[in-house]
Amino acid sequence: PGSVVAITGDNGSGKSTLLNLVSRLLDPDHGAVLIDGQDLSDCTLSSIRSRVGMVSPDLPLMRGSLDRNLRYRSPDASQEEVERVGTLCGVDRVLADLPKGGQTRIVDGGANLSLGQRQRIALARALLGNPAVLLLDEADANLDSTSRQVLNNVLAQYEGTVLFVTHRRERVAAADVIWRLEDGKLREIDNRD
Repeated sequence: PGSVVAITGDNGSGKSTLLNLVSRLLDPDHGAVLIDGQDLSDCTLSSIRSRVGMVSPDLPLMRGSLDRNLRYRSPDASQEEVERVGTLCGVDRVLADLPKGGQTRIVDGGANLSLGQRQRIALARALLGNPAVLLLDEADANLDSTSRQVLNNVLAQYEGTVLFVTHRRERVAAADVIWRLEDGKLREIDNRD
């Protein structure tokens, strides 16, 4: 609990599949996924969604307002919580640059925003409601230095457990634990204590 786990491996080794299993976007064909000793198949999807936030290319921004995208995981979040997470993730700066702010219409996938803007919104969406587990699937790929710094700040302040699929050496070096996957299996665990 509270660790940053870097998940590494070649393309096709099962990194994204692992995160999809933890978030219950997929259920295992056999075996079980346990978090803190609890089998996720015994949990409701709504309880998992409230405790697990995820940023992934498989979860793009949706058509609709920017506010709707931010509140997707936690529609009842207070305005104070939305503003806290928005400031932490740099969404406040994105909103300031958009003529309609939070009412700006997002097209499918967020194609009318820059990659950095999309990642900030996706990160804020994942953090809203303060989930205990944060899943980041290549969340640091192709980011400019400003967006990368936003991600660094989030990770420095986040108190929950992070599972982070990454190929960036500096991100792996900063992790508490490194899991190396190969052919869908966990082949190596490196505790960085």
